[in-house]
Amino acid sequence: MDTLIKSLRALLSREQIISDPEELLVYECDGLTHYKALPRAVVLPHSTAEVSEVMRLLARERVAFVPRGAGTGLSGGALALDGGVQINLARMRRLLKVDTENRFAIVETGMVNAQLSRAVARHGLHYVPDPSSQASCTIGGNIAENAGGIHCLKYGTTVDHVLGARVVLAGGEIVDLGGGGVESIGYDLLGVFVGSEGTFGIATEATVRLTPVAPSVRTLLADFTDINDASRAVSAIIAEGIIPAALEMVDGATIRAVEASVFAAGLPTDAEAALLVELDGLEAGLDEEASRVEGICRASGARGVRHAADEFERKKLWAARKGAFGAMGRIMPDMMLQDAVVPRSRLPEILADTYRIAAKYKLRLANVFHAGDGNLHPIMCYDSRDHAEVERVREAGREIVETCVRAGGTITGEHGVGLDKSDYLPLVFSDDTLRAMLQVRAAFDPSGLCNPGKVIPVLRGCGEARAAIEVKEQATNAGGNGQRATGNGQNVSSQVAAFTAGSIEQHATATRSSVPVGVFRPERARGAMSSIVGGEHVESLRGAAETLVVSPASIEEASEVLRLASREGWKVVPVGAGTWLDERGLPPSAAVRISTKRMARLVEHEPSDLVATAEAGVTLADFNATMQSAGQWLALDPPGDGVATLGGVAATGLGGAQSFGYGLPRSKVLGMSVVLADGRMIRVGGRVVKNVAGYDLCKLFIGSYGTLGLITELTFKLRPRPASERTFVAFAADYQPLLDVARTVIAAPLFPAAAEILSPQIAAALGASRKRVEFALMLRFAGNDKTVSSQINRAREFLRERAESVHAEEFVEDSRLWSGLAAFSIETSHPLVFRAGVPPSDLGSILSALRAEREENAAAWHAGMGDGRLRVFEDAKRDRAANLSRLDLIRRMARERGGRLVIERAPAELHREFDAGGEKVSASSIIRKVKHQLDPTDTFSSEAAFLPAPST
Repeated sequence: MDTLIKSLRALLSREQIISDPEELLVYECDGLTHYKALPRAVVLPHSTAEVSEVMRLLARERVAFVPRGAGTGLSGGALALDGGVQINLARMRRLLKVDTENRFAIVETGMVNAQLSRAVARHGLHYVPDPSSQASCTIGGNIAENAGGIHCLKYGTTVDHVLGARVVLAGGEIVDLGGGGVESIGYDLLGVFVGSEGTFGIATEATVRLTPVAPSVRTLLADFTDINDASRAVSAIIAEGIIPAALEMVDGATIRAVEASVFAAGLPTDAEAALLVELDGLEAGLDEEASRVEGICRASGARGVRHAADEFERKKLWAARKGAFGAMGRIMPDMMLQDAVVPRSRLPEILADTYRIAAKYKLRLANVFHAGDGNLHPIMCYDSRDHAEVERVREAGREIVETCVRAGGTITGEHGVGLDKSDYLPLVFSDDTLRAMLQVRAAFDPSGLCNPGKVIPVLRGCGEARAAIEVKEQATNAGGNGQRATGNGQNVSSQVAAFTAGSIEQHATATRSSVPVGVFRPERARGAMSSIVGGEHVESLRGAAETLVVSPASIEEASEVLRLASREGWKVVPVGAGTWLDERGLPPSAAVRISTKRMARLVEHEPSDLVATAEAGVTLADFNATMQSAGQWLALDPPGDGVATLGGVAATGLGGAQSFGYGLPRSKVLGMSVVLADGRMIRVGGRVVKNVAGYDLCKLFIGSYGTLGLITELTFKLRPRPASERTFVAFAADYQPLLDVARTVIAAPLFPAAAEILSPQIAAALGASRKRVEFALMLRFAGNDKTVSSQINRAREFLRERAESVHAEEFVEDSRLWSGLAAFSIETSHPLVFRAGVPPSDLGSILSALRAEREENAAAWHAGMGDGRLRVFEDAKRDRAANLSRLDLIRRMARERGGRLVIERAPAELHREFDAGGEKVSASSIIRKVKHQLDPTDTFSSEAAFLPAPST
């Protein structure tokens, strides 16, 4: 018997280990049967501890592994190449906790997606991500692939609904990523982990966001005799400022296959395309919105528009859509399902191209796809017994993907890269970008044992690249002729991955050793910098002659500046508007500030795609003023009232009061250009709203405070500006009844864009309150006029029923309230400013701790009732010891509730003493490794950030 199998059986029970070749056949492929490879063994752990023990054993034996959920993936990502071991989480499927007030659940990642929604349905909640395979796919698989699904157009993909994850790394170490719904300290490791396809580690538990089930739904089916008319209707709906919960398209071939199957739902079989549109929200105003959609479809050429009469008909229509892939089996014995994304505005021409390419290769093709986000799923039908036809399918698939990329799209929107598309990554990413991805992968998995041979292709120049190519060719050929790649026990793919990680480490070490300890001579540096950007764009910092402010005008100039600084060993701090630099903003060793003020150009805006690209020096206010002409906006209100630059907004990652309704910067950035410490220019992400090609390095740079790279350009996802925005303000002499009203409104649910409680000082400063002793609750509602009026009226009813001591006022012209709130943090002169994040239900206890013994010491604060965000402004009149004690108390209270406290501004000595107490940083070892990989010389000094230094 294989000695490894013996060791595994000694570690777990015999029935938890599958090693019989016949039984292993079940695990030879995932949902993409094109590739097949037998694992050496399959392990079925029951707990995180068992996963950890198994991975420790595999690390000692230098055996590669791959995580597997239900095996429904469509990229070959769950194959254990070359004799690796599969770790199957199917038996880890418990629902560990449900918190209905704070709207999250903790689950083991083997839980099936649809089971979670069923389990919380009685609370009026559900888990939004709903891929077509949701009846069988697992939460862990969704996390690995950053799965999308039908409703991600309005609600986002998996990464927007995962709040935290317990992860086992390759060596068996267990780490917690994310903040569990509150602000986390350090880099967004959770964001980059989601979608890493099992190449960083294995998620065994997840904390996921639960969303209220929409009170009302309208589902429409529009049929067309011309597929181009249906495509144009998609763009027209979005251009009208309507964001449906779902917007799906099926073509004529798919309609006829579905209607001949058990999924038949009465779709007209003579149609050439059909749009399935779902709108959800409050009942008030929903019929008007459905009427607008019907009118748009008819104006675009719809022959008929059918409204689902009841829930039974609605479910039947969606069953037909989700069953479309299975129904295609009636046409041919095999099919290749592609997954690429294009800008919505390019749908008509790209759809025409897919049919042209299929005809060129003599293939039958059908299209069923997520039209609202441009995620195409061309289905090529074929017979795998015909080797020539198999080859034509491969060639057609590549040509379709290349066509989508040329149109500004990407190679995969939800299925992932896996084994199938790793060769396509160079179509969308440069070698420097791919190398940066490998560096981040090495930070999580320096051993190279996590799912090797997947996602990132081995870069040109690596001698071992041939071995990786052979592994893929073996699996590819096996998929074509029905044979299997069994592996030879040499773990070639593991060696390739280990070499890749090792070579990156060697590169980082060489970089560190080659950089001198820089002696900064301002005049010499000024001359060198002037030769790059021009003398008038190099200045001495006012009051700090030893610090230069350099303002490049382009990404190329920024690259040269950083290359010079790295070569000379000078410390660098990126700055935008400079609103977040306090006494710690520049460490003693910092020599250069790189300002983006000259990089302030709007690069591109495509209103019909709701996407815009701008350089990092553009201010948020100027950007949104430009978007306003198209009735769109970047839905962010970070502290600063638009003064901050787009690069600064991304670098801090902070949101404001309306982040409750609209989300944080991490959910708005589609792509970015970044200059790394050594001057390498990389472009991560893309220009389309759905993209899982490679690792989402955007998440790492967002919130990194400039410690990993200089952000030079950003592409954002926009929103239509609401037709109506009004604010309902309730006032009271104490904040407690306002807490109760806010909780009632949120639980109703009334879906406010913001629910913010203000201390009397801030309420008076904004003009929200006429009495300086009153607290205020500001509820902002946004949408169509009828919906907003209904929300305001219901909020009044809640107030009358629950808070007799509270009075209220409605602000129709409300923008000054919210802009004033955002500006307060930078306009105030308070010497002590800190923020805390806790579960919303715990805000009351933190606010109680803020009560001062004397009125003159009362803190100014505002608190987000939807997301548990609190920002506090104090005069620091107490002595330092008293301030330190109070801060430590609040920090401990926040920690006990799973939250965080971060100082934004404080006297330098207080700052140092408080930091000495240390905020616990989750997965700090990975944070250090990420910093070490991307900036090995610490050129972007970690001291220049409002987060604990990665080296601590």
